[in-house]
Amino acid sequence: MVLAAVRDLLFRSKIDAAARRLGVELAFAPRDRALSEAARERPPELVLADLGEAGALDELRRVRAQLPATRVVGFLGHLRTDLRDEALGLGVEEVLTRGQLAASLDAVLTAGTARR
Repeated sequence: MVLAAVRDLLFRSKIDAAARRLGVELAFAPRDRALSEAARERPPELVLADLGEAGALDELRRVRAQLPATRVVGFLGHLRTDLRDEALGLGVEEVLTRGQLAASLDAVLTAGTARR
């Protein structure tokens, strides 16, 4: 299962369409609860997170602590090298720009769920 922490409606729809096409189970983290709480309740194989969202890195730090084997992929605007470096330091396996994510979404979703 993929747990996506994405508020941007365009990216949500792209991720949803790709997951449906690929037969990958997908849930979006509820906006009214912390990502780490949603991940704890139903541990995913992959967390896909928009690193540009407020508090995203703090939540990913919590997810890494409670679910160290879960694959985490983050994405961000191409100018945010500060966030990229910090996310990689937290143990996020892969950090992509929005364009890279759009171009490789199928591979990210299938690789993230094939590890178990």
